[in-house]
Amino acid sequence: MQTFQYDLGGGASIALPVDKVVSQLVDQLRQPTIQSAVEVLPTIGQYLPGQGGVYVGDIRGNDGVIYGLITPREKDIGRSKWGPDGERDLSDWDGLSNTNRLRNECPAAKLASDHEADGHVDFYLPSRREMMIALANVPHLFGKDSWYWTSSPYGAYDAWAVDFEDGGVDFWDRSREFRVRPFRRFIL
Repeated sequence: MQTFQYDLGGGASIALPVDKVVSQLVDQLRQPTIQSAVEVLPTIGQYLPGQGGVYVGDIRGNDGVIYGLITPREKDIGRSKWGPDGERDLSDWDGLSNTNRLRNECPAAKLASDHEADGHVDFYLPSRREMMIALANVPHLFGKDSWYWTSSPYGAYDAWAVDFEDGGVDFWDRSREFRVRPFRRFIL
């Protein structure tokens, strides 16, 4: 009879028959996976200690992964112009990849990516769709007296911005100074 020897530490070990170990393993793999009906998900608008801010909601990334979105508790981190004119092929969904491409030329993206909170340095200027999730879920966390830039351009001269006073989502000339609110994301 072949055995599977497992070291338990401290000089102790256990020998198990290989056929029994394999049989148990196969039985376990055949069992349907039962996921808890109640997963502990953050509550929208809840401050998440150690995550750098408040949970805004979630979004499915271009990679198919569901991400939770976080924004700092502060109303905003400053005002800035969006950046220089020019055609850019960027995402309406993925603010992180947009910011990584814009950081060196777009003052609003640089301001957002320079933000740090709770030891996290992975903040970015949210995309149009990410900011719209905040508009739908946590508008009370945003200032009402100015628009907020997104990292999503519109054509060669404009970029998308969101107004939390009346729910407007529109494109504006990139030379305007609007509020900047950084986001970060985590895998749910």
